Amino acid sequence: MKRIRKAARVTSVIVAAILTALAVTVFCAPEEDRVALIDALESVSDREEPGRQIDWDSLPAEIIAWVEVPGTGIDEPIVQATPDSPNAYLHRDVFDQGAYGTPYIDCDCTIDSRFVVVYGHHMSDGTTFAEFADFVDEGFAPEHSRIIVYKRSGETLELEVCAVDIVNASNERLVIDQEEGFEEIVGTPDLQLTDTYDASQLFAFTTCSYQTWNSRTIVYAQIAN
Repeated sequence: MKRIRKAARVTSVIVAAILTALAVTVFCAPEEDRVALIDALESVSDREEPGRQIDWDSLPAEIIAWVEVPGTGIDEPIVQATPDSPNAYLHRDVFDQGAYGTPYIDCDCTIDSRFVVVYGHHMSDGTTFAEFADFVDEGFAPEHSRIIVYKRSGETLELEVCAVDIVNASNERLVIDQEEGFEEIVGTPDLQLTDTYDASQLFAFTTCSYQTWNSRTIVYAQIAN
């Protein structure tokens, strides 16, 4: 998965290098040339969209999005599960190797659905979606409530964590109902950060946790207002 993360960062590194080189050139240039160089620097800055830029062309086509949680190690590709093979990415990555799997969207929804469920492993080394299990902590969740989802289409979604719930997967199941209200979907969570669910889209990031042998942590996040 390191190869994927390297590819995802390459564009922003290149742009940063260009801007740095131009800035150094401006500093060293004669006074009469600085105006033109400053104009060139501003032109490059204006063309570059703010935030992280992902080189999608260098990534496998199966990757339809990328999720990042600033301040944590969650920085992962997202793929789409299909009805004919709903659990295909539990134990393989997009290169068909490794046991870490790849975070994936439930086959009953898509990245553009009103309610989007994303599953990812809680690895013992703290990688993949492991830190989502920490969101049940009342101190951790508010400090890491911003979640960014980059879509292959070029759109960037700014999400805000609104609730966190711990469920026993042996007795409870997250039902995907695109018509049900967000308040009904979330129900009575273990941790509530916001009281309103008036956004156009609700995400549920789900990973294993260890309150019981089959517990799951669900982090609900909605489009930030």
